[in-house]
Amino acid sequence: MFSDDVYRKELGDTITVLEDWALAHGDCSAITTAMTPAYWKLSAIPNTPGACPFELLLRSDQKFDLQIADEVYEDKPVDVFAFFPMLVRAIGAGNVDRISIRSALTDTLEAIETRITLEDGWAWIGERRVAPRLARKLDCATEQSCHRFLPYRR
Repeated sequence: MFSDDVYRKELGDTITVLEDWALAHGDCSAITTAMTPAYWKLSAIPNTPGACPFELLLRSDQKFDLQIADEVYEDKPVDVFAFFPMLVRAIGAGNVDRISIRSALTDTLEAIETRITLEDGWAWIGERRVAPRLARKLDCATEQSCHRFLPYRR
């Protein structure tokens, strides 16, 4: 965790970078920002069909919430502030994959994974379990299908 002073300074610097990104992408998406004492929020809805809308909420309690298309990831800890500009640039560049994981035996949707490939070669991965895995003694295989989002600018 950061001390309050360090967190506020780093948060302010990061917000400045994210607002610059928002200004640069205002021509290809509907972008809104909002700030309260509890959070700073950036919402982007791209004009390009097939591009990924998102909402990023940087909270004063040193956590963040992220909505990527229809998937929501809440109460994630803020570890490194440099992550957020990379995340937003990656989404704008179309480096977002939504992977549906289904049981090969029953075709039941088991999980949805969101993978955002960052410019430094790492990927942020969020997962939501939809259905519990069948008993391990069945040792069922899974099938994955991937939906890749498009960049904001084409």
